Amino acid sequence: MSAFRAAIVFAVLSLSVSDIHFPKDMRTDVQFPPIVKRSDSGLPDGHLRPLGYQKKPEGRVKEYQELLAPREFWEQHVQHRVPLVYRQAVVKAPAFFKWQTDEYIREKYGDLDVLIEKKVESRGAQPQRMSLNDFLDSYEYEDWYVVSLLPDPMREEMMVPRSLLCGTFRQHILESNLWISAGGTSSVLHYDADHNLHCLLSGRKDFIMIHPKYADQLDLVEKKKFSGSGYSTMNMDMINVFTNPHISKIPWTWATLRPGDCIFIPSGYFHQVRSYGRSVAGTIMWSPLPEFDDSDCASTDIDQYTPLSQVNMMWTYKKGDKVLEMRHTDPEVFRAGLLTLLRDRDRLRPEHFEYFYEDLMGDKADAPRAREIFGLLDQKKKGSVSMEEIRNMDVEVLKNVARHLDDPHGPVKDHDHTHDEL
Repeated sequence: MSAFRAAIVFAVLSLSVSDIHFPKDMRTDVQFPPIVKRSDSGLPDGHLRPLGYQKKPEGRVKEYQELLAPREFWEQHVQHRVPLVYRQAVVKAPAFFKWQTDEYIREKYGDLDVLIEKKVESRGAQPQRMSLNDFLDSYEYEDWYVVSLLPDPMREEMMVPRSLLCGTFRQHILESNLWISAGGTSSVLHYDADHNLHCLLSGRKDFIMIHPKYADQLDLVEKKKFSGSGYSTMNMDMINVFTNPHISKIPWTWATLRPGDCIFIPSGYFHQVRSYGRSVAGTIMWSPLPEFDDSDCASTDIDQYTPLSQVNMMWTYKKGDKVLEMRHTDPEVFRAGLLTLLRDRDRLRPEHFEYFYEDLMGDKADAPRAREIFGLLDQKKKGSVSMEEIRNMDVEVLKNVARHLDDPHGPVKDHDHTHDEL
């Protein structure tokens, strides 16, 4: 072949790889849980196969056809951090019918911004920010998906299941998230700081659930002290059983969500998720507090349809917000930590806060930074803060502190450009 012809062939092949995009496989008829077969090759069962092929599951996550009342939900599941699946829990939500087409989402919400991440999840990657219109233009071809705060206007079409409609649950909702993907999407094996009710509106999702007591066998990334979330370094699509022999002995349970179903994922519970088809979901996150106060439940009609827009939540996004934030620390948990720090002191001073900051941030602790953050609490610039001042401090002040303590959770929009939040 002449050099000229070889150059033409190379150019054509390069074009086909970089400029021609093929639609994703949108099938949802996937075998799950996987069929685990004994290996006849001499290799360990499930070696270099996806997670789940190394050991048969113990069974399904417990399922309910009817939603529990908040007190029952607390006593039977949340208190003991036991997952559950609700079948057809959100079928009354307008989103269940209207969000089945991209055309409706584009027409009504296309100008709203969302955060997107790569299809094969990487916990170290920084999300990108774009409009829903731009995302929908190409998500059936591109290697990305939406995981973002549910924009405020969209909350009107999503419902709150009755299990969360009173008591501590309703009072401590942190945020709601939107998930949209096309084709196969795979998460890492991870756990979250907060309780999570994940509700599927379109497509299919499969969950592998592993109890937190097996954390020391899951090759977790070292996390900073007091961090409430973490993840495994194992490749979920190709488990190396030689380097991770314990995976063949760890029990797991499973769940498959269909449109209208929800799964409760307790704080700290390991889960790995695979999505199929055109997948659209919404989640509600709330604080994992140690007690449940249901004093307002007797006066609350939990069976009345309630849109998500009618409940207060800590972190929200509306059109025009410069920062699209998500997954920050609960400011009320931070307040409780400061009050605990003050049990044996009359006032919180910068040197006390530095110790607290060092415990919180670990290797990332920086004394000048600690004093700067203390200045956010010391609004009267007296050099100290009393217990009463912390107890009565406006939650917006604590939210500002949470923003400074947490790593960035999304880019900032600056005119027509995006950059990491500083």
